[in-house]
Amino acid sequence: MKLIKHAAIGSVLGLVASAFSMSAFAQSNVQVGGMVDVYAGSIKRSGDAASTSVVNSSGMQTSWWGFKGTEELGGGLQAQFALTGFFRPDVGGMGRNNTDTMFARDANVGLSGSFGRVSLGRDLAPNFVPTLTFNPFGSSFAFSPLGLHTQTSSSRYRGQAWSATVSGDTAWSNEIMYVTPQLGGFTTSLFLQLGEQAGKSGKNNYGVNTMYAKGPLSFGGYFQSVKVSNPVDSVTTGDSRVFTFTPYNQVTGATYTLAASKNDTWFVGGAYDLQFMKLFGTLNYSTTKLIGAVDDSKYDLKSNTVQLGVSVPVGKGSVLASWARTNVKAEGDFTAVLGSSDVRSSIVRNTASLGYDYFLSKRTDVYTVASYDKLTDQASGISFGVGIRQRF
Repeated sequence: MKLIKHAAIGSVLGLVASAFSMSAFAQSNVQVGGMVDVYAGSIKRSGDAASTSVVNSSGMQTSWWGFKGTEELGGGLQAQFALTGFFRPDVGGMGRNNTDTMFARDANVGLSGSFGRVSLGRDLAPNFVPTLTFNPFGSSFAFSPLGLHTQTSSSRYRGQAWSATVSGDTAWSNEIMYVTPQLGGFTTSLFLQLGEQAGKSGKNNYGVNTMYAKGPLSFGGYFQSVKVSNPVDSVTTGDSRVFTFTPYNQVTGATYTLAASKNDTWFVGGAYDLQFMKLFGTLNYSTTKLIGAVDDSKYDLKSNTVQLGVSVPVGKGSVLASWARTNVKAEGDFTAVLGSSDVRSSIVRNTASLGYDYFLSKRTDVYTVASYDKLTDQASGISFGVGIRQRF
């Protein structure tokens, strides 16, 4: 009995030692990082009553911080996690706005290997990487014409805030995301965001994007379908997550709001690097299913956005220029709800930005940008900013 007992103890100790030995060979890595971006300037979008002097965060890129980690599991398999959040260094606040969660940028865990990568949690939305890749101002939502038109609620018409024409955030919660390995220069990602509503399994958002890069040429595109109340978002403060449009009578001032129950967006974009300059171009097209059954049968709401841009290396920085034009149109007879004449059921927005981004080091750059903004029936607006960005 003693021999058996001693053998059992020895076996357990051997297993423990083996486990520690295996963990010693496993390589893990955790990184703390982020980026701080603050600018000072004046903001006046088309339709604003007056300009506003500001010291704001996130001029060229949304400020963020957080943790990312990997662990080598052997056989080419790797575990990964990301916990990153946005913040506003101008006021010391967390999030892009007061409604953001602590880790609104990333909160996911997953595996990667020869099969690609799969993650669970909060991760990228289909629109994010293609949008930032194919315009010279990248992920700027303060000065990028493409970002201003498709992702923010900036500008006003007839007392109504401009609504982002691409519904959904730039990251999705409750998401399953799969990224293929690179094949011939192509990388494709699949996205599924679960609504987590009992009896409403159809409230799922989904999408796909594909990116190509080889030599001086890069191009890509995405499709995404976003439904209202996934995630539940009855208050559209901060980032607009549900597309809306408000036709109006130019004489009486009467308005009629059209709200979406589903927004589908198609996007294609590309860039070509000529060394002495880099050219950019994108095209968005969105169609909308309206919340009210009567509205959906009577009106057809859609939008399209074209964007052209260029970046030119100058000294230790680059001159950046971009222009975007968005046309939002509601087709149908608005006589019964807005009167018989002077109904405005479509609006056009044009925005152009010119800037210079100068790198003091690999981690620190300073920039200056000026923007012109013009919306149908509204006075134009001019904005400018001078800022600094540091990565850590």
